[in-house]
Amino acid sequence: MNKFLTEYFSTKWLEGNRSLNQYTYSGWALIDQVLPGERVLDVGCGLNPFKGKIPLLHGIDITNVGSDEQVSIDDFETDQLFDVAFCLGSINFGSKEVIRDQIRKVDSVLNNGRIYWRCNPGLADHQNNLVQQVDFFPWTIPLHEQWSAEFGYKLQNVQQDHKRIYCEWIKLD
Repeated sequence: MNKFLTEYFSTKWLEGNRSLNQYTYSGWALIDQVLPGERVLDVGCGLNPFKGKIPLLHGIDITNVGSDEQVSIDDFETDQLFDVAFCLGSINFGSKEVIRDQIRKVDSVLNNGRIYWRCNPGLADHQNNLVQQVDFFPWTIPLHEQWSAEFGYKLQNVQQDHKRIYCEWIKLD
């Protein structure tokens, strides 16, 4: 799956206009959610739009389009802990087990922090001819409720528009 997704996101996805302005509840406003001195991991950063706007940001992406490090969240290794993770359309592909493992990995590199999410509810709505081959995970708000609790987070700021689910998970003490 990673080989296909790497090819897909390095070619077909880039053909469309991918701008933070197109998302109702995630985008540039997230900059204001990051406190001074907080380390941020941007999982699946793509073109790395927050680079230079958030001082302690580390962007990872399987395609290395603009990332600091070309790596999937599954293979990401670090000795450092982060305070915030952005998972803005990145943990959206594969089975329930794959998604749960990726959440576990994100949680393992956080220092009692927060995760900001933009999740696809299973829509194959990218504008290209390979989109039907992408295994979009069908995120739901009840799954966010279940998994945030399972991993020791409080779910808040849940929003949904006709295309995506947005929310914040805050680690419980």
